[in-house]
Amino acid sequence: MEPAQPTHNEQQRLIALHDLGILDTGHEDRFERIVRVAAYVSECPMVAISLIDEERQWFKAKRGLAVNQTGRSESICGHAIHQLDPLIVHDTRQDPRFADNPLVTGDPYIRFYAGFPFSLDSEHLLGTLCVIDHHPRELTEACQRALLDLAKIVEHELVMTQQNVIDSLTGVFNRRGFYREITSYLTDDVVIESQHTLLHFDVRQLQGINHRYGKYAGDKVLIEFAACLTDVFDDVGWIGRLEGCEFAVLLIQQDVDAVEAQLERFYLRLCRRLSSDRYPFVYSVGLAHFTQIDETVTLETMLLDATSNVRPYPVPIEHQGIG
Repeated sequence: MEPAQPTHNEQQRLIALHDLGILDTGHEDRFERIVRVAAYVSECPMVAISLIDEERQWFKAKRGLAVNQTGRSESICGHAIHQLDPLIVHDTRQDPRFADNPLVTGDPYIRFYAGFPFSLDSEHLLGTLCVIDHHPRELTEACQRALLDLAKIVEHELVMTQQNVIDSLTGVFNRRGFYREITSYLTDDVVIESQHTLLHFDVRQLQGINHRYGKYAGDKVLIEFAACLTDVFDDVGWIGRLEGCEFAVLLIQQDVDAVEAQLERFYLRLCRRLSSDRYPFVYSVGLAHFTQIDETVTLETMLLDATSNVRPYPVPIEHQGIG
């Protein structure tokens, strides 16, 4: 076996990696979605977003792998971060670098590997989006292009983390990130969309949950709430956590009926997830529709209009819990 070696700029690379503060963090839907799509387009049973630390490769998100990390020396991703181009090994048993690698000869029995490196600056490669199979195989050019695009999305998400615009608890934009994204959009000279809706969500009784059940319970409520927002609204707008218990969503090109249907979907999805722990839980929604964007429309004016038109959404008693 040829062990993975340090890169030529190893110290700078590790500084960039550790400065992100992402190692050993929890599940985040923004990365899990990338892994799911990569598995779909590649038709590979194993996919991971792998970050290469001093002595290990750690998986920020994974599919089909039983472990959260392996040693760096035997990691194939440790070889992939030595080059900007993807590392594609069609049959590891025929490659002298990996033929007797314990990850090839033993679990998870890697026979095919394709790693698409990512970085923050095109120089310090932090890890790879990798797809793995138990059998030798090829990837079509179209599939490789799609995986390259997904690796670029990983880079974008890491840049968002680096710039401190992602809420570390929920994985959606924090106040700074949400304001920055929306302000940039609203001041763009080429905004042509004619329908915009600002939704303001207020999670009620969170302080009581923290006092009675502990902060973990309150955090769990917020995590589940943000996950449902992402499931329903991520494809049609921006999502942000403005304060401890306040979230906002700006929707693009959604008419009144579509927004009402999405709010109902969100409510039902939230109720389904509130099943095991019986926390008292209520939220409210304020909304404002805009058909024209001009210099008088800012995120502040949108929020002001939304918070003046609020409706409560009491969770049915049989669903009061978070699961």
